[in-house]
Amino acid sequence: MKYQNDLIVIGAGSGGLVVASGAAALGARVTLIEKEKMGGDCLNSGCVPSKSFLKGAHLAKEMKDADQFGIHSTIESIEIGELMHRVHGVIDQIAPHDSIERYEGLGVSVVIGEAKIKSKHEVVVGSKTLTAKNIVVSTGSKPYIPKIKGLDQVSYLTNLNIFEMNHTPKHLIVLGAGPIGLELGQGFRHLGVEVTMIDQSKSLFTKDDNEVGPLMEKVLLKDGVQLLLNSKIIEIIKENEAIKVIVEKDNNRIEIIGDELLVALGRIPNTQDLGLEEIGVKLNARGYIQTNKKLQTHVKNIYACGDVVGPYQFTHMAGYQAGLVIRNAIFHLGSKVNYYNVPWTTYTKPEVAHVGYTEQTAKELNLFKKTIHVPLESNDRAKAENDVIGFLKLIIGKKGTLIGATLVGEKAGEMIPIASLAIQQKLKPNVFMNIIFSYPTESEIFKTASLQLLRDSFKPWKANLLKKILFKK
Repeated sequence: MKYQNDLIVIGAGSGGLVVASGAAALGARVTLIEKEKMGGDCLNSGCVPSKSFLKGAHLAKEMKDADQFGIHSTIESIEIGELMHRVHGVIDQIAPHDSIERYEGLGVSVVIGEAKIKSKHEVVVGSKTLTAKNIVVSTGSKPYIPKIKGLDQVSYLTNLNIFEMNHTPKHLIVLGAGPIGLELGQGFRHLGVEVTMIDQSKSLFTKDDNEVGPLMEKVLLKDGVQLLLNSKIIEIIKENEAIKVIVEKDNNRIEIIGDELLVALGRIPNTQDLGLEEIGVKLNARGYIQTNKKLQTHVKNIYACGDVVGPYQFTHMAGYQAGLVIRNAIFHLGSKVNYYNVPWTTYTKPEVAHVGYTEQTAKELNLFKKTIHVPLESNDRAKAENDVIGFLKLIIGKKGTLIGATLVGEKAGEMIPIASLAIQQKLKPNVFMNIIFSYPTESEIFKTASLQLLRDSFKPWKANLLKKILFKK
């Protein structure tokens, strides 16, 4: 059977764009289908706008803290509308990179409309039926909106509409203390907004190293964020222009009243109304597409990547999976996913970055040998800039190689690739001693860690023996 396309890609977010452009560059006939905006969540309502917003928010925090450097100033006003205008300006700057025009210039046929998979080789968009040898589903995810009593009776924010805000709220109530809730909640607090954060977990940063949560809880409390952890949301009530959230904590009922509500309780995959299950593509209980390690679904010529697959909903994860899809769908190489060396960063202030195993996971898997812990306050650059809150923690496996790293600091996200490379290459931490780091930089903390490991391994008998050999009379 002859097909119109070698590949149909559904979804023009991070994963779909990589698959489409990569396959087209290799000479494949590719059609890319998108029902909303090119660039997906990352460009329009995720990574790009949130980081642009956080730059302004953290700048306000730095201005308030400038007295310690002898700079005395007063912030006359904070205009959220102007900040959000800049946020959209940044989106507009990046949008051409993900535009229809650019992708058509790369040889991709772009169709705007809602796709429905009719068979394993057919996709319907409006009145059109398109055919392809292989199909890739990369339709992303959306905010999870739980069934909470009264939630449907109030206006609430998610990452989809919060960057449209043009006024400064007095009190923002944040439901959820995951990455989105933490970043935006702290950001609004830095802008002078009263913020209350509610989460059912007993601690923050539950997917990160155990040392992160208590440290960041202190940071947020010092910032003035009100934290209600280990709390259950009972009801939401609209009272005139206010929103009341009733919470149960330690068998007590607590009422929080604010004027804006942000729902940041996780995300769910966009797998509805695609016709997936009708043609044999299986979903798990949470709606994610089930794939094998080659990212094939139960229908072998249909692949999936990005947020619809998981297990990590990151732009860089979607890009990684997209590369595997190209290798497998076009070249049939049988490449398999490996999620061991996936880095992530939560863009709070300070940032929290991680890659590989945490200490607790390494111990559970019987891979753990020891840790190296270096406080950021030991670093000269951190002292110079008074950014001393944080630490580097390296996890060393039984073979002596680096198997995990957690980094908390102002530049953590920029530095974690140093650990990623070492883990990927199965290197021992002493490799950092062979690198000449610029001085003063926070990245020198890796060299400090390797020197600490050397000192720890230098037993007294070794020192005595070396002394006798080198300094004998």
